[in-house]
Amino acid sequence: MPRTGSTSFQAVLTNLRPRLAEAGILYPDLSPPGSRAGSAVNHQPLGEALDGRRPASERRWSLARLSEVLTETPADTVLISYEDFAIQKPSLGAPEALREVFQRNGYALEVAMVVKPVIEQMNSTYAHRIQLIQETRPFRAYARALCGSGRYAYHALLEPWRLAADGRVTGIPLRDVRSETPLLERMFRDLGLADRIGSLCGPEAYRFVTNRSSGPVVAEASRRLRRMRAHRQVPMHPRFVGHFLDDAAWSRGLDPEPLRGDAPEMRDRVEAVYGASNERFARAVWGLPWADVVRPAPERPPNELATRPIPPETEGQIESLVAEAISHFGLVTPPSWRRIPADLSEAGVAGLARLVGYSRWRVP
Repeated sequence: MPRTGSTSFQAVLTNLRPRLAEAGILYPDLSPPGSRAGSAVNHQPLGEALDGRRPASERRWSLARLSEVLTETPADTVLISYEDFAIQKPSLGAPEALREVFQRNGYALEVAMVVKPVIEQMNSTYAHRIQLIQETRPFRAYARALCGSGRYAYHALLEPWRLAADGRVTGIPLRDVRSETPLLERMFRDLGLADRIGSLCGPEAYRFVTNRSSGPVVAEASRRLRRMRAHRQVPMHPRFVGHFLDDAAWSRGLDPEPLRGDAPEMRDRVEAVYGASNERFARAVWGLPWADVVRPAPERPPNELATRPIPPETEGQIESLVAEAISHFGLVTPPSWRRIPADLSEAGVAGLARLVGYSRWRVP
């Protein structure tokens, strides 16, 4: 699932890529020619080609390139990693496409999925949208809107992949009731690769963490920039604005902890909606109840600022981040006659899509 340690897992494999052949492992570079720097760290281009976000010609190229790599490599284990595989619409056929390519080249498809409690997953996806300058809503409104979405029904998300892999599925909890072992070490262990990866790196690699989530100060700054329609004013992907805010905040010692949304009443509602799916997932993957495997996050109070009075000092910090971003990216506040219709149009399109259950590539 997205935001479950995948970036750290991918970074370790990318750093070890030149030596993985020694252990009989391949983590292939499948980025198309002309891709931006850093594209090879994961298999997002392949995933986007399979779900239709890229041209059909790139889908053909990506599958042909993967087949070529599988034909040429002597490795007995080939790893493909892209977190959004988990939430792609089954009708797009990504599991079957990958199964066919692997099978044609003598490999058996296996699937690994990292999961965490649904309310925590919602919080993480909300924080990710904050990094992308996509939210004006507080977390409570976001969680209410998404509660019921198939993107959090783990058993249903896994099922097409389980079928494509003939039941060869590994489930990995973000925090395991049964173990204090760090996540990355458990990931490689549960994939049966701990000894081989361990021979290439020291134990410190298993404690590597990257791609931190935004904290409460940046969340509020991001929401204000979104109201300015900053996401439509920059020539690059809006995530660069989010990363700029994060770096500016962390350099000042702000946001030492990630955002924790303020919606305690949503816990019971989310459990009522997704509890049965969690249990089916747990029984299918581990043969155990969900609560016997998945450890919830430690209890901590919400730190979201959108739902409470903001102290003057914190308000000054938020205003400083917003001003710095405005200066750095050359942002302007659009007049209300332009901003309001544009906001209403975007909200109307999104609301209609939710109403009719439409989503271009994600499970609705």
